[in-house]
Amino acid sequence: MARDARLMMGRVAAGAMLALSVLGACGCSLMTPTLDEAVPVEVDQQIDDALLVTPGTLTVAVDSTDAPQAMVASDGSIVGYDVDVARLIAERLGLDLAVVSASSPAAAFEDGEADVFLGATTDQQDDSVTVMGDYLENATAVFTVADEGAIVTADELAQGIIGVQGESASQEALARAGVIGEQETYANVNECFEALDAGAVDYVVCDATAGAYLARAYPGVRFAGTLSGVDAFGFAVDADAADLGEAVFDALDALIADGSLDAVHAAWYGATPFSMSDQTVTGVTVSAVTGDDADAEEGIGDINSL
Repeated sequence: MARDARLMMGRVAAGAMLALSVLGACGCSLMTPTLDEAVPVEVDQQIDDALLVTPGTLTVAVDSTDAPQAMVASDGSIVGYDVDVARLIAERLGLDLAVVSASSPAAAFEDGEADVFLGATTDQQDDSVTVMGDYLENATAVFTVADEGAIVTADELAQGIIGVQGESASQEALARAGVIGEQETYANVNECFEALDAGAVDYVVCDATAGAYLARAYPGVRFAGTLSGVDAFGFAVDADAADLGEAVFDALDALIADGSLDAVHAAWYGATPFSMSDQTVTGVTVSAVTGDDADAEEGIGDINSL
């Protein structure tokens, strides 16, 4: 689906360029309307209020400790990729948006605090929770500053200096992948990227979404492949809320089809690809992650000063 979305964006961009060239040839100009002149697109409410915690509002729960997918801003509000995706879904459904924090779908639904939980994985589905969709992929990833666009090889990693958070799941992923090389350990992922920018290390190995978010602040730093299996994240609804789940799924599908999801993904994660299934570091055999290992994933709670 992501590939189709990118093709759609390419067609839209090409059409926009053609339109601009035609306007230029005829001597016309485009004027951007002021905020007073802009007319918001009205969308009729697509969900019956009986299915919602608050009438007219989609209440979405996110894990606010899972930065940069969701994090608490200095003013106390929750921001992040998940929040922007939730806002687009709510707009598609003709609803206002309320965002709350919850550690899991079960925690979000048991007290009736939310309609939807964003950031769910299929192993969280049970008789009371339904998990659907795919709006984000994540894995342990490599970041570097050289050879733009190329996936690195295991030999290149072994010959360089790797910056990694000490005693982290990323360090475990290096061991599972059989990459034996010189490592420099740091207290958090921020320090790893500072070392990469200063030339103290050649590579950083960390959570892909954390690295992609931080890499935007360092010119030339780029995604260079994955070292672990890919985790896919979707949304969850109460198992009894089938109609709500289908409506949210359709809204998410529309965001993928028109390129909106790719645009939000690029805003938060730069050029790091949405789909990571074919981005494995060359020469590495990725082993399955066990439940215990998955629980040990550092996520990005260790990143400071986001």
